[in-house]
Amino acid sequence: MKRNMAILISLLAFHGAKAQMTLNDCLIYAREHAHANVISRLDIEKAEADRRIAAAELMPYLSLSSSGNLSFGRNIDPETNTYDNKQTLSTGFGLQMSLPLFDGLVNINNLKAARVARLRNVEAAQIEEDRISLEVVSSFYNVAYCKAMVTQMRQQLERDSTDLMATRRGEKLGIKSGADVAEMAAIVAADEYELSNQTNLLAKAYLKLRGDMGMELSYEPLQLIESPAETTEPAGLSENPRVSEARLALKESELHLRAAKGAYSPRISLNSGISTSYYKMIGNGSSVPSFREQWKNNMGEYVGFSVTIPLFTGLSTTNKVKRAQIEVKQSRQRLEQTAYELEKETSEAALDLKGATEELKAAAKSLAAEELAYKAVRRKYELGNASAIDLYTAGAKLATARAKHEGARIRTRIGEITLAYYNGEKLIKEY
Repeated sequence: MKRNMAILISLLAFHGAKAQMTLNDCLIYAREHAHANVISRLDIEKAEADRRIAAAELMPYLSLSSSGNLSFGRNIDPETNTYDNKQTLSTGFGLQMSLPLFDGLVNINNLKAARVARLRNVEAAQIEEDRISLEVVSSFYNVAYCKAMVTQMRQQLERDSTDLMATRRGEKLGIKSGADVAEMAAIVAADEYELSNQTNLLAKAYLKLRGDMGMELSYEPLQLIESPAETTEPAGLSENPRVSEARLALKESELHLRAAKGAYSPRISLNSGISTSYYKMIGNGSSVPSFREQWKNNMGEYVGFSVTIPLFTGLSTTNKVKRAQIEVKQSRQRLEQTAYELEKETSEAALDLKGATEELKAAAKSLAAEELAYKAVRRKYELGNASAIDLYTAGAKLATARAKHEGARIRTRIGEITLAYYNGEKLIKEY
């Protein structure tokens, strides 16, 4: 119910022209609309169909048969059981049932393996969903970074344009030279170029985010808002789906091995049925009995058991067992490899977050220092003690410091989300 409500809220948000969307809204939309997630859900449906097919192997097999035969020339007379040249028309109907009683637990183990395979597909779908979600997280904050850069360049362009106007007035008053005006004009032109470049990067960021979410592709901006960072528990909350999927794959291969070994066992089945038949001599004027009379007078019944003992199958069963044993070993190694890689990635995520946090602190100090330095150079420029080149250099350093600070902030936020995911927290919050 909570998931459906979240989906509804997300859909309503995306249909609104000026609706604001959080990161969680984007993740919910991607979960329902990203092509990879849709394909994964179809894989789950296929696995469920395979499970039903495996369950059907345990059910009785019921069939209805009928036959017709017209004999010419020399054949057996059904009345006298001797050879004659009479033409005979004969028909028969039968209802047969076969029930498997024992097959070395092959079908039972296949059914268990199909159930495990369905669960494994569920975990595989979760893995794909998490992969898409992490891409959406990266794209979401890439949009935030590009928006910050565009805002910064617009402010810088407005500031430098104001300085250009002031420099031109100073030239008329004899305070500034023509060289200062030319240098300021060049600075404004550089700002316009960089603003155009950052605007294009922002459009591409929106396109990338829409593509990751499975939305209609366009450069139209989305009204995105950042939610405040939430504190998470350091302890793991659930097993990573990659480990769960590998564990289920191992269990499935073990069940397939049991089924392969079961092929050595005898197979016992119960067979039963009922049938009726009649015949007619063509040309002797006899009447054909009704189907009801045929069924009543000529009906036969049978019940029996059949036992099949495999003696030699061309070593196919032996090789299938060996192949299943190899698959068990591979699945066990994959489980160990997945757990090892997950532990390594968790350690790397912790180091990345630590490094990003330290970079953010250093970037904040650098930004504060560059702001003070720029203010000082700007004041000198206004008093005529600094050139436009000095002002441009100080402004470029300030812009670089702001970009580094914003980049460190984005990396820190992404690092927090990534590490929380590796520690077992769900990427999508269900409210």
